[in-house]
Amino acid sequence: MRVAHLADLHLGFRQYHRQTPAGLNQREADVAHAFRQAVDQVIAARPDAVIVAGDLFHSVRPTNPAILFAFHEFHRLKQALPDAPLILVAGNHDTPRAVETGSILSLFESVGAEVVSEEARRLSYPALGLSVLAVPHMALLAGERPELRPEGPEPFQVLATHGEVPNVFRPEEAAMEYGGALLSLEELARGGWSYVALGHYHVQQELAPRIWYCGSLEYASPHLWSELAREQQLGLDGKGWLLVDLESGKVQRQPVPAVRRVIDLPRLEGAGCVAADLDAKVAKAV
Repeated sequence: MRVAHLADLHLGFRQYHRQTPAGLNQREADVAHAFRQAVDQVIAARPDAVIVAGDLFHSVRPTNPAILFAFHEFHRLKQALPDAPLILVAGNHDTPRAVETGSILSLFESVGAEVVSEEARRLSYPALGLSVLAVPHMALLAGERPELRPEGPEPFQVLATHGEVPNVFRPEEAAMEYGGALLSLEELARGGWSYVALGHYHVQQELAPRIWYCGSLEYASPHLWSELAREQQLGLDGKGWLLVDLESGKVQRQPVPAVRRVIDLPRLEGAGCVAADLDAKVAKAV
């Protein structure tokens, strides 16, 4: 029984001012390209189920191109893997602050996805021996949070949610990526889950046996250099998604080739420099 774990796609993310020849923000195009590659890889891997653990879009009100692109890619995924459940769990970027705004995620029910955007839902797939407790961002903020424990006769019990485990974010990351619902590692671990699929933190990381942040597919945060430094610290070469064997607990990293490199230039010391000196230092570093 194998599950594809993705999260933090952030489709529609825009950064800087460069545009593609078609007039699309270049970084938005990069993020879309990464997801297209990941869909190709998931189709080739043929997992028994696919989980997207939050932040499908970067904004509650994504652009029309981002919506159309996501619809096309999920339709393509379901056409290729019609028997594999596709589970979409809303993250903080997908969750409107006002109820009347509504969630765009419900659109993907028309392609066969199971969308969980407001209340926690337990999804049962008896033919697969799989039960998934899907807990969206809004449910974690509710007055009475759902109890995170396995339930039912299915041998494979998975928790899919989107939240922030304390002491995982570096200080500079936490200041930039605010709004996550807090989840304690003890709360996640005591359930004895076959697997916990987390979203919100953009660096792929195992927190405890069978508990993983799969990370984002692209550098889609305000402080991408901090992500790069953390990845280097963990010995990771870029972004990717996870292919999980629920029986053995084996987790295989599936790298997604980067469209372009992210470069972290060394810090420059400008004390006592005039503008021409700083220009020269910058030019040399670049």
